[in-house]
Amino acid sequence: MTTQMTRIDPTEELLSTLKGADSVLLFGHIAPDGDALGSVLALALLLRDMGKKVEMGVDGIIPGQLMFLPSIGDFRMPGQLSADENTLAVAVDVGDLGRLGGHQEVFLSAGKKMVIDHHGTNTHFGDVNWVDGHAPASAVMIWRLMKALGHKMTKDQALCLYTGLSTDTGNFIYESVNDECFSMMAELMDAGLELAQYSRILFRQKRVNFVRLLSETLPTLRILGDGSVAGLSTAYEVFTKNNLPESETDGVVDYAIDLEGVVMAYYAHEKQSGDVKFSLRALPPYRVDKLAVQFGGGGHAQAAGCTLPGPVGEAVSRMEAAILQSKQEQDDQA
Repeated sequence: MTTQMTRIDPTEELLSTLKGADSVLLFGHIAPDGDALGSVLALALLLRDMGKKVEMGVDGIIPGQLMFLPSIGDFRMPGQLSADENTLAVAVDVGDLGRLGGHQEVFLSAGKKMVIDHHGTNTHFGDVNWVDGHAPASAVMIWRLMKALGHKMTKDQALCLYTGLSTDTGNFIYESVNDECFSMMAELMDAGLELAQYSRILFRQKRVNFVRLLSETLPTLRILGDGSVAGLSTAYEVFTKNNLPESETDGVVDYAIDLEGVVMAYYAHEKQSGDVKFSLRALPPYRVDKLAVQFGGGGHAQAAGCTLPGPVGEAVSRMEAAILQSKQEQDDQA
């Protein structure tokens, strides 16, 4: 049973700042996922409906399975956007300034800076910060914002919000899922969301090359300690051999955390730079957010991430030692 948390609604300062802005830049985080992209797009469509000039930026490859999102082609890469004192820059689903990647400078050059995020580890790096660490997804906060502005949701906005909500809740199976998620889903369906079509694209449909990558990743499975910790890893050469970008790793970590008896898990994939990105997962009451912060990352209690320097073998060894220590410490405190 989930515990009802006090939700944080948009402040009058945030609402008036958005209403008063004529030119808005919206940013998602590096290595964008469904919540970052869906939330930014839904907010962009809302602001455009309000007559604002809106541009969007993201640093990283957009996952192929999300190319169905409306206006997805409008995202700009670092170096393609500019801001001045009359610009409002909004970071959505971005936990800290570094997560903006190559868009940090243009964000900081804006006359007004805003943060909308649901990560409890957020550093509040804006002039106006709306952070709710208990919200299941940033998409939930954009939905609240629409309601606060009295906006009638469109079909395209519903699709964007569904993508954000469903991907950040693991298709509604994470501990963060609460009654607000289903109140929101009811309104998305009323707005015309074609649930069967898009849930299949997001959670069932796989590219052939992804399955081939998975076939080379699953044999790396490591079961640690007493069988309660598991991990998987993918070398960069596996991505190149299968003609897949580093961004197409969604769901791989689930093969580790979903194993019977496992309560903490990692998935490591080597990047072209040689660094190793880790996706961390835990089952309640265990948590991995503090573990991620230890390595300069962040996230949620049961889903977090960080990046370590390579090579992949050494990075995995460091993470395994840290995750085992973290589990032991949590067991000792229980």
